[in-house]
Amino acid sequence: MKLLWLCNIMPGVVKEEVTGTAGSGLWMDHVLSDLRKMENVFIRILCPYSSTMQGTLDLTCSYATFQTKRPYEYLPDLEQKFRKELESFRPDVVHIWGTEFAHSFAMVNAAEQEELLNHTVVSIQGLCGFIAKHYLEGIPVGVQNQFTFRDIIRQDNLVQQQKKFVYRGELEQQTLKKVGHVIGRTFWDKACSMLINPMCRYHVCRETLRTTFYEQKWEYEKCCKHRIFASSCVYPVKGFHYLLEAMAEVLKRYPDATIAVPGKDPFQQNPMRVSSYQKYLMTLMKRHGLENKVQFLGSLSAEEMKNAYLEANVFALPSTIENSPNSLGEAMLLGVPCVAADVGGVTTMMTHEKEGFVYQSTAPYMLAHYICKVFAMEEQAQDMGQAAKLHASVTHDPQKNLQDLLDIYTELA
Repeated sequence: MKLLWLCNIMPGVVKEEVTGTAGSGLWMDHVLSDLRKMENVFIRILCPYSSTMQGTLDLTCSYATFQTKRPYEYLPDLEQKFRKELESFRPDVVHIWGTEFAHSFAMVNAAEQEELLNHTVVSIQGLCGFIAKHYLEGIPVGVQNQFTFRDIIRQDNLVQQQKKFVYRGELEQQTLKKVGHVIGRTFWDKACSMLINPMCRYHVCRETLRTTFYEQKWEYEKCCKHRIFASSCVYPVKGFHYLLEAMAEVLKRYPDATIAVPGKDPFQQNPMRVSSYQKYLMTLMKRHGLENKVQFLGSLSAEEMKNAYLEANVFALPSTIENSPNSLGEAMLLGVPCVAADVGGVTTMMTHEKEGFVYQSTAPYMLAHYICKVFAMEEQAQDMGQAAKLHASVTHDPQKNLQDLLDIYTELA
């Protein structure tokens, strides 16, 4: 079977081949590794990079890079490049990873012209048009319209960021309206896909996560007591502003509580490089006296992320919208007690009060309540973490997910 993959990020093995630096352990790397072990499977990978090049990883796997601009800027030349790839490789299946990029629509158009549209499937990752609706939740209007020096230079304040998601959503709709097959994994992405294209064939295939998260298990005795871990504070959708508001309540009961999060410390950055969202986070931290309560961990490898989960007393997901957040899956696989906002497909992944706690996303006081509840459970939180681990081991079962994907490929071929 000949598979052509269109990726929005360079897979780890390709990155290592092209740049000489280690790959980042992406979710698709695990699947790619499994596919490359199979007989009679040939894979051609197309992915964005700063320059165009191509090569082979072995006799069954080759790659080519392409240049692109903004995620919402359609490039007709790219469509022609993809047509040539389809003509020369003649895949049995075209698999597009993600709907939210202009190059995804270019590939769909190329596949249509090469009469391969019935053999093309697109995986839902983020649905930008729907994410845009939740992008600024919990952010005061005055903050939404602010500009820092960095925002002026990049033309990228919060409202402009939201508009870019809207633009990407428009391309996404065109992609989904044309393609006949969609791979998803939650009731939320199925509902959104069907709203855009009621005639598309929806295939279920769960995600296989990064290999390192299938190893080790969270233990209460070894964790840092009253430490909260969140996976991101980069942009508003991840809801870190809500977590800071919740933290003010948590500290009333647990004054030694701390937060750890990947990312740069805005207080240590050059003020000219601080975004308006970072500035708002700084305001919240000062308002609630949290300057010494938040540890910014910088950029983390997969192994470092795993250690950050294991060191925490609880994992918090305060997002305003998600599909099936990999961070929640990673935490659950490790058996870390979790508190997550009831957004998108979260409840497809985790059952409230059995495997973790789910709360209304716009209610940071409830986030605080459940964080404190996990702290109070002490060793008993391991039982909930174990239930989460069992659920996640089914959701993210590599062999089951590989077989489901192969079944989809076989049907399309």
